[in-house]
Amino acid sequence: MDLSHAQQIFFNQIRSKMPAHFSFVDEVAELLNISNDSAYRRIRGEKPLGLDEIHVLCAKYQVSIDQILGVNSNTVIFSYDKVDHLYFGFIKYLEYLANMLELFTKLGNVKMYFYSKDIPPYLFTPFPELMAFKFFFWKRTLMGYPELARQQFEGAVTDQETATLAKKINLLYTKIPSVDIWNGESINATLSQLDFYRQTNIFPDKDVLLKVYSQLEELVSHLELQAEKGIKLSYDKPELLTNVAYDVYINETLIGDNTVFAQSDTRQITFINHSGINLMSTEDPGFGDVTFKHIQNVIRKSVHISVAGEKERSVFFNKLREKIYLQKKNVN
Repeated sequence: MDLSHAQQIFFNQIRSKMPAHFSFVDEVAELLNISNDSAYRRIRGEKPLGLDEIHVLCAKYQVSIDQILGVNSNTVIFSYDKVDHLYFGFIKYLEYLANMLELFTKLGNVKMYFYSKDIPPYLFTPFPELMAFKFFFWKRTLMGYPELARQQFEGAVTDQETATLAKKINLLYTKIPSVDIWNGESINATLSQLDFYRQTNIFPDKDVLLKVYSQLEELVSHLELQAEKGIKLSYDKPELLTNVAYDVYINETLIGDNTVFAQSDTRQITFINHSGINLMSTEDPGFGDVTFKHIQNVIRKSVHISVAGEKERSVFFNKLREKIYLQKKNVN
């Protein structure tokens, strides 16, 4: 490939990652500490980029030069912020989720795929006690917040910043066409967490625990209604129909890994879940192609329960309710 053309492709990839209202030339000039005229010459491919400049741009915008140059490499670049109560706290994590979903809403003709192992965090946000429990569990047990080490779970979140971000996440989610692949095991992690905290007396009040179980049942019913309609619905106002597609598949043989894959006309982004609630993301086209092919293969081996498949849909969601009921009746 002609290096001048490759350099232009490289800058086009960087441009696609910037918000539309940003001045591309100003951003490049400031980052490379050069004049706007020098930035223009590099963007047009008239002046070759130096290795130090390529390094700065790749590090800033998470672009792999291998694909631009056509180099066959087994290396994939991921963007990663570890959730840590000291350096990347829970509010930062919620902001990360909100920014991720907001990015999706700005992509043309976007569709989000979720391959479920657990219920994704953005689905909890309309349910105060359930959301608060999940957030509390993640902070106390997964992230090891020292101030929560001996604290019991008291109920709904009172922190206004968390509540505001949760509301934003839910609103953004309802704007994104989605394809979810569910399994009967997808609810098990949340049920195990609830039962563990019940047995270890983390719930000081059984009414709070019962409220969490009830809201988990409400979430299941809401997902079933969305699947029946084939569209995203606002939990608070389900009568207000949207035109945002919601496709659901069930696969009782293959268990997901919480992979999130977003595809648009111009970009594809893969998010890999690891170590609890941490996410790594990449726009590597080869990795994205493999991920999408895998998801499509799973879909072909799954049962479609959105709009059609009434019997299979009812059986699946009734099984989830039965699991909740069997555990809920142990509360005394």
